Amino acid sequence: MPPLMFLAVVGAAGIAGYRLLSSLARYGQAARKEEARVRRATAPVRDLGNLEWDEVAGVYRPRAQRDN
Repeated sequence: MPPLMFLAVVGAAGIAGYRLLSSLARYGQAARKEEARVRRATAPVRDLGNLEWDEVAGVYRPRAQRDN
């Protein structure tokens, strides 16, 4: 009888572990999808207009508005 009880406990623990791991995997996928959705929504593309090369910084910067 004790071996049968041991197998029942091990089986129940296995099932509980499987359910826990599968729910964690589903939660991780949902979290990654939500994070990507938020990132796309909060990072709109901005039009910077004409760019000019900044030699000092080594990057392109928006062209300064010059009053002529």
